[in-house]
Amino acid sequence: MESPLSFVPTMFFASLLLFISSPSSTKASTQFVETVCSQTINNSECLKALESDPRTASASNYKEIAPIALDLAIVNAKDSYAFINNLIKTNPSEAVKQCADSYKFVVLDFQSARKELDEDTVTANYDIKMAVDDNISYNIGDVITDKLIN
Repeated sequence: MESPLSFVPTMFFASLLLFISSPSSTKASTQFVETVCSQTINNSECLKALESDPRTASASNYKEIAPIALDLAIVNAKDSYAFINNLIKTNPSEAVKQCADSYKFVVLDFQSARKELDEDTVTANYDIKMAVDDNISYNIGDVITDKLIN
């Protein structure tokens, strides 16, 4: 089973930073989703994630796809946070606790971005950037892997 700590979804949402406030007049289609996902690090995971949400079929521009992506990011971040909190039960090390504390902010940042999306895209972009920075700056996956293996 793949770990929910995968950075792929987070990096996908980071790539949306450039596009949240960019309107597009293209028709809702698989081609639009493919175009969005082609700009990410992992095209196949992006397609899999976005196509898992039925709202994606009617998204025809970045303003319509952004809330879908953020909703998926929130679910993924919450799942990852729960996974990390479960690790604390079997490995209450300081590294895992720090990871959980850090990931709590990833969840909050994505939730904040989602609330701001319709009112202030600049702030929403900033919140997404903070979620990505919170995720990467703490090297969450590396911390857990290093501490659990060593």
